[in-house]
Amino acid sequence: MSDGISIVVPVYNVPEKYLRACIESLINQTYKVIEIILVDDGSKDQSGRICDQYANLDSRIKVIHKQNGGLSAARNTGYNHSKYEWLMFVDGDDYVDNNFCYAMLNAAIQYDVDLVMCGMYKDYGKTREKYTYYIPANVKFEKKDCIWLQEQLLHFNGNIATAYCKLINKKVLSTYNITHNENLRQGAEGLEFNIRLFEKINSAVFIGEWLYHYIYNENSISAKHDEANHEYVLKCFRMIKNQVQESHNKTELMKWFDNRLLYVVITTAISGYFSPSNKEPFRCKCDKFRKYLKNDMVDTALRSNNTQGLSNERKVMLFCIKHNMFAALQVFAFLRNLQKKNRERPFQAIPRLFV
Repeated sequence: MSDGISIVVPVYNVPEKYLRACIESLINQTYKVIEIILVDDGSKDQSGRICDQYANLDSRIKVIHKQNGGLSAARNTGYNHSKYEWLMFVDGDDYVDNNFCYAMLNAAIQYDVDLVMCGMYKDYGKTREKYTYYIPANVKFEKKDCIWLQEQLLHFNGNIATAYCKLINKKVLSTYNITHNENLRQGAEGLEFNIRLFEKINSAVFIGEWLYHYIYNENSISAKHDEANHEYVLKCFRMIKNQVQESHNKTELMKWFDNRLLYVVITTAISGYFSPSNKEPFRCKCDKFRKYLKNDMVDTALRSNNTQGLSNERKVMLFCIKHNMFAALQVFAFLRNLQKKNRERPFQAIPRLFV
C-alpha cells in the first residue's frame, strides 16, 4: 500500500444536487494524495452517469458500476479496490469540509493511531445541527481505553457508531479481515461494523473539529416508514448481540445493548409505524406495531431498566409504548414531523414543540 487516503463513496439513486455536492467536496480537498472510489450500486437514475462525468474530469476518481447489493456490499467493493494506506467512508448524499482529509491524516500521524474520528453536523437544508460528543478531544486512546470507546458505540448519545466520520488504517482491516456484513443491507450495519473494528484497534483519537455534514433527507429509507427496513434493523441488532456475546468486553457491552435498542424501538414507533408518512389505517398501524413489539429482543429491551441517557420526551414515549397508548404515539409522531419540517424551513411559523 502507498501513503494516501482512499475514500469510498457508495452511490444509489442519490438526488443530483447532493451527489454533486458530495463529489465536489472531495475533489476540492486541500490534501491531494487521495483516490475517490464511487461505487454505483445499480442506480436506476442518473447517478451512475454523473459519477462517470466526474471521473472524466479528475484522474483520482474511480467509478465502479455493480449490480445492486446494498450499502454494506458497496462499501466492501470500494474497500477491495482501494490502494492507499488509509480508508474513509463517505455517503453519497453527504459532504465534507475542504480540510477533512488533511485534518484527519495529520491527527493520525501526530498521535500515531489506528483510527481518527471527527465531529459531524446534521444539515436540514436551511438549518444545521451540531452533534455533541462527550469523548475528550485530542487525547490518544490506548488499547485499554479503546475498550471503553467500544462501549460508547452502544451509547446513543455517544455519536461515534457510524462508518463515516472516521479515518481507518487499512492494516487493521486486512489483518483481522474486518469488512461490512453484506447480509445487513440497511439499518445499523455501521454499528455492527464498528463493534468488530473497535475490538481490534490499539489506538484512536477524536479531534475536536466538525468536518462531516450528514444531509437529512426526508425521502431516505431511514427517514420514513418502511417495514422491511424495520426488520433489517432488528436483524442488524441480532448480529450486534452475537458480536457482543463473543467480545472480550461482553459484560460491559451487554449492559448497554438493551439501552441502545430502546432508542431504536422509540424511533421505529415515532418515525416509522405512527409517522404521518405511514398512510395505513390507525388500527392497522397498531396491529403491526404490536407484532413488532413481540420480537424477543424488543420485548427484553422493554423489560430492562437501563434508560440512562434517554431524554424526558423519549421516556414519555417509552411509557406510552409499554402501556399500548398508541394514540398518544401518533400525536407525538405528528409533532415530531412538524419539528423536522420546522428545521428544514425555519422561517415558517411552526412552533418548536420538542426541546
